[in-house]
Amino acid sequence: MLIEKEFICEARKYLDEKHEEVIEWMKEIVEIESPTDNREAVNEVGTWVKEKIKSLGGEIEVVPSNHPDRGDHIVARFKGASSDEKPILLIAHLDTVWPIGTLEKMPFKIEGDKIYGPGVFDMKGAVIFALYALKLIQDLGLRLNRSINILFNSDEEMNSQTSREIIDIEASKAEAVLVLEGGIGEAVITERKGILYFKVTATGKASHAGMDHQSGVNAIEEISRQVIDIQKKTNYDVGTTVSCGIIHGGTRTNVVPEKAVVEVDARVKTLDEADRLINEMKQLEPNLDGAKLDIYTLVKRPPLERNSGVKRIYEIAKSCAEKQGYELKEASTGAISDGNLTASKGIPTLDGLGPIGAGAHASHEHIVKSKINERLILISQLLLSI
Repeated sequence: MLIEKEFICEARKYLDEKHEEVIEWMKEIVEIESPTDNREAVNEVGTWVKEKIKSLGGEIEVVPSNHPDRGDHIVARFKGASSDEKPILLIAHLDTVWPIGTLEKMPFKIEGDKIYGPGVFDMKGAVIFALYALKLIQDLGLRLNRSINILFNSDEEMNSQTSREIIDIEASKAEAVLVLEGGIGEAVITERKGILYFKVTATGKASHAGMDHQSGVNAIEEISRQVIDIQKKTNYDVGTTVSCGIIHGGTRTNVVPEKAVVEVDARVKTLDEADRLINEMKQLEPNLDGAKLDIYTLVKRPPLERNSGVKRIYEIAKSCAEKQGYELKEASTGAISDGNLTASKGIPTLDGLGPIGAGAHASHEHIVKSKINERLILISQLLLSI
């Protein structure tokens, strides 16, 4: 095996020679549009990915989605030299938020040092990174110690509803999980907030707003008072944010409303804080005589906490970056990924290892062309080092 400095030198030379091919792979996959709710479109991307896996000698497992509108999930397996070591799991999703036809107004293009296109940053560029990191290692004649599994799931943009089971199964086998979502700046992500969802329904008593106003219990008034109390649960000091995002109620202006609802998004840094906030929400009490409250709670994503396992993998990545000649910083975010799911199961997880860029879900979505080699080498180093 090449020693570290020789590997980096050879990898840079190799990627310089293969630069146009990497870009062409990105162009091909971006131009296969794949909104989450279009099964055929997502599976078309899956077919493209399977062809690349075959060309790299990987084994392919197709995990059918249990939803008629979701694409299938793909697991690629590349055997390492040791059968005793747990594998490394990489995760990248095939779906995007962009509807069919987006390419007409947001074509794949290169302008200066930026590569644009729907899903290029979130996260089709990462799909290419996962595949090309393996190709880099193979073409330089190196052999993996640990086996490498890559999970390409089809519905991350819709909360990984049908892929959670396969994520849990594959993560439970792994020594570590590398999530190839785009980084924040040039940092990797060692902490993500979890998302909680609350739906608070106030039930009052309907009455005629003019003839019998005094007999009514106004559910909109009740829910309005609850909104004020709920918003106060934001605590920036501990990183908890609570946002009442949707509110509706009533039927007609001349009817004292019987029902009103508020839907709430909350973000928390730790499981302990999630438990505390859930308990507080469950203890909400009506303000108006005769009003009733129903509180529905859903943990959409648990937090990715910066625990000892996360720190261990980050330190390995930081050391790899230093060997390339730069400092790899770490970042935290309120946005979520599949890393929230794997980290909450106690599997050491490092996130944000994908392309450096910006504009996820926005018309200026792009990745930085000059940073492609740096990240590809880092991923390859991790696959050889963990």
